[in-house]
Amino acid sequence: MNDKLDSVLDSRAKVKILRHFTSRTKDYMASGREVARRARLSAPAAHSALKELLDERIVERQIIGRQHIYRLNHGHRTVRDILAPAFGKERALRDDMARYLVTELRKHKLLSAVESLMLYGSIVNGATRAGSDCDVAVIVGDARTRARIERCFADEICPKFLGYFGVHLDPYIKTSAEFVRRMQRRLPPVETLMRSYLVVHGMDPGGGDSSERRKT
Repeated sequence: MNDKLDSVLDSRAKVKILRHFTSRTKDYMASGREVARRARLSAPAAHSALKELLDERIVERQIIGRQHIYRLNHGHRTVRDILAPAFGKERALRDDMARYLVTELRKHKLLSAVESLMLYGSIVNGATRAGSDCDVAVIVGDARTRARIERCFADEICPKFLGYFGVHLDPYIKTSAEFVRRMQRRLPPVETLMRSYLVVHGMDPGGGDSSERRKT
């Protein structure tokens, strides 16, 4: 029993699924296919992870016709006392960082020039560890605006962010044309970024719906 978390959190797919479920209301239910799409997992990876979580009684399943519908088992002690609070604190820190960036850009009168502001990398996919940076992508309209925002991050936002959160901020700033070009050609770091990101201001370059992002 003491190693319960070892088996519950022993794969990235399980962590992504649990993060998805704990970010929804307690009555939230979804098919395996929907879970895979929302958690950005392949169908086989999601199916395998859901089966293991079901065996651990961390999720519950209801079969409706040909569909398997899953929900988080909020009555399970591990879910109620450990997983839900832990993922909640993770989201709170991420959301605090997002609000901080929006506030700073607004204070420097640059927010209106930002087409998209996104968090990505470990702060979004939950792979943070000691020494991890906070990765932020900023998409703007033209090269002149990009240069202004680069200076602001280097001189003002990054040093303050480090002082406030104790975490290095790693900004990736591109014009919309540059970003789209790299996205179409699947070039790094955009290819990796688009697998796991959170829009905190502006438009979603990946075309996701509003439930997949935070918008200020």
